[in-house]
Parts: sequence; structure tokens; C-alpha cells
Amino acid sequence: MKYKFSHIGIPTTEEKNWDGFYEAGKIHFTDFSKDEFGVEWVKCDADSPMPAMFQNVAHVAYLVDNIEDALKGKEVLVDTFSPGEGVRVAFIVHNGSPIEFMEIKE
Repeated sequence: MKYKFSHIGIPTTEEKNWDGFYEAGKIHFTDFSKDEFGVEWVKCDADSPMPAMFQNVAHVAYLVDNIEDALKGKEVLVDTFSPGEGVRVAFIVHNGSPIEFMEIKE
């Protein structure tokens, strides 16, 4: 499996200039592509269904060609979902930390 670094996601409780909101997960996020260092800020609403690890621990994200292949044999933290058109993401646990896999279809 080939992994290509995409960004780092940092949980926060502060308000930011949010670029998006994923309704099902009740997640506010900034666009990492606008940040000089590829930082995505994430803030979950109080009633977010997302796991505590996602809400409290920074994650590193990697682009993958096939998300199903990337998840094989891994401990899944958050099942595959689509936060936007043409994008699918999932989170695994690796050495006690969340890792995000992103599959982007043009």
C-alpha cells in the first residue's frame, strides 16, 4: 500500500473561520489546502457521535488510491464516510493515535 501525506488535523474547542461542516458527524473543519503548513482545525459539537480519540487527539492524513484496501487488517476507528463530493475518508488507530485515509476521485 502506498500512502501519500495530505495534512495534519488538530482538534480544538476554539471558534475558527470554518470552511465546512459535516452534519452527520457534527464536525466543523478548516480547509487544510488553504493553510501554509497543511493544518486542518477540527471542532466537534457537544453532541457529536465521533469517538473521543478523534475529538481529542491530532491525526495525520494520507491519500490512498483505494480506501477499502487501505483499511484491510487495520483497527478501524471511524468507518468510511463522505464529507464532500468525490471524497471518502476513514480513520484507523495506529500505535494509539488516529490516522486518516482519504480517497479522492476527480
